[in-house]
Amino acid sequence: MLKVSVIILTIMLAYAGVYTLMAIFVPKVVAGSAFKAATGETLDSIQDAKHLGFLLRSQRMIGQYALASVIASFFILLGGFQKGRKWAWWSFVIGGAVCWLWGVINALVIVDKVNLPLQSVGAVLWLLGVILPVKVFFAEATKISGSEGDTQESS
Repeated sequence: MLKVSVIILTIMLAYAGVYTLMAIFVPKVVAGSAFKAATGETLDSIQDAKHLGFLLRSQRMIGQYALASVIASFFILLGGFQKGRKWAWWSFVIGGAVCWLWGVINALVIVDKVNLPLQSVGAVLWLLGVILPVKVFFAEATKISGSEGDTQESS
């Protein structure tokens, strides 16, 4: 299950990377949908160019932070998760909950028809990726001696 989970999480991170690149390079798509859902108006209704510029720069900055998180998560996936380290599993659980679940809840609350499906796909991949290998990370019989808190998939 660990190998399958690593593949699922790799797909999820690649998907998240594309989503973050959208936020960086075409911020009007991501921000425009959320703005319309929250206010009922389009980005074009913003009269002041400074306000619109600030909103789009903020969306790009959020995308840059998200991209940094995706890159860091690849290191966690390859450096710890695929080796069965508990800390890496917890990193994915907490990080995924903050990113994907918050995104889904926010999109549901404001009824964002563009970001809700995008966030939902990421959330499903994340959930599958962290739930499938639970036994690998928490089975007592598979503990590695000498490295408390870490586990390894049994053969």
